[in-house]
Amino acid sequence: MSVSDPSPQGYDRHEEALFIVDPGACNPSGVALAIFNACRQVRDEGGDVRADPAVRLMTTQLAFLVRGDSGIDDYDALIEACRARSAGRAATAAP
Repeated sequence: MSVSDPSPQGYDRHEEALFIVDPGACNPSGVALAIFNACRQVRDEGGDVRADPAVRLMTTQLAFLVRGDSGIDDYDALIEACRARSAGRAATAAP
């Protein structure tokens, strides 16, 4: 599957968005995949991903699941943690 593939046959992003928020999905990777598919469907239709209600609803649920909806007070700490982990992996992968 590539980014340029069409959205899955019979996929309805609006139905998926409603299922994600009610009863409330708890698997971030599943929500992320649904967002990916929804974005493809919006692009297939020539729409604006950032303004699509289904995409926005799904991303809101994803933000809630990973506590990204609580503001960005710890943004710098998250950046530094990722930089440190990335640098550590790069150092151990070097020949």
